[in-house]
Amino acid sequence: MSTLYEQRHQLSPRQTLTSLPQVFITGDLQLSVTESDAAYGPVKGSYRIEIQEMQEPLQVLWGAEGQVRSCQARATEIAFEMYGARAGQMRIYSVQVQVTDRRRSIVTGVFVQIRVTPDTFLQETA
Repeated sequence: MSTLYEQRHQLSPRQTLTSLPQVFITGDLQLSVTESDAAYGPVKGSYRIEIQEMQEPLQVLWGAEGQVRSCQARATEIAFEMYGARAGQMRIYSVQVQVTDRRRSIVTGVFVQIRVTPDTFLQETA
């Protein structure tokens, strides 16, 4: 019977990488809002985790430069404050998650880009 160490050395480097535990954050990584929407209130994005080679049960803990709706869920909504944002600006916020199984804890993060666009109003022709 081979050990985990021996099994990993029998795999190619690419196979070894894909067999390691990993956590990915997916969701609204690039958002676009109008200037009036940014002034009206927080901009909300939806995020979830995808895991690889981790064993249940999992403990999840989200963190962000924004208001996290469900800190311990696998999927959550995050509200980012955009007060004072003007058309043409882009704001960048960080989102992190820590996922823990019986043997390990993995922390990963992403950046969310929110671009502010000008308001477009329908102009009536006379």
